[in-house]
Amino acid sequence: ALYEDADIAAAQPIIPRWKEVFLNAVPRPSAPTKVKYNEVSNQFWTAVHKTLSGTGSAADNLAALEISLTKLKGSGW
Repeated sequence: ALYEDADIAAAQPIIPRWKEVFLNAVPRPSAPTKVKYNEVSNQFWTAVHKTLSGTGSAADNLAALEISLTKLKGSGW
């Protein structure tokens, strides 16, 4: 495979590390959230921003995000 090729690894030592990155990658939730993706993304960003800027704890902001996303989801995405 590309990520295990010795010639490629010799020319570009970073390439073998990418294999693990791609194997563990998680796609953005745009497929399951469909038309609500922008709102989901905005709410997630806001919760992270609040936490990083010291407005509330991570646990509190995550709990609030869960409630908000549950309401947004309703009976399904």
